[in-house]
Amino acid sequence: MLNNLLFKKLEQMQGLLKELKELTDISYQEFKSKFTNIRSAERDFQLIIELASDINAQTVSDMGAQIPDTYRESFKKMVELKVLDEKSLPQFIKSSTLRNILIHEYDFDEDNFIFYNSVKEFMPLYEEYISSIQRYISSKKI
Repeated sequence: MLNNLLFKKLEQMQGLLKELKELTDISYQEFKSKFTNIRSAERDFQLIIELASDINAQTVSDMGAQIPDTYRESFKKMVELKVLDEKSLPQFIKSSTLRNILIHEYDFDEDNFIFYNSVKEFMPLYEEYISSIQRYISSKKI
């Protein structure tokens, strides 16, 4: 059943957000002092974006629309279909860009401070994302 799969992905996302919060609730100096903090936070963030993209693709497909090819396009489509709030779209796009920087390693290691602050900025966005998807599932009974 589709809603069970979506709820499972949302639960995974909640767990990753919790881990990410623990990793970034420390000072930046402490965060950067352990390489494992940085790599764990990067991986958690990557997985959150990928889970959201999977959820977006499944939701878009269920609504009979064409599945987007990119993370950015998946968020745009979710806004277009009125599942996500349009005012959040620029932040979703920025988070997708950060994910791409991490994955493709565009010399991002040189500035972990940007990553540390960006993750703190994006966590509430993905907490709201979870709520939006839960509301959508409840309203559609998919």
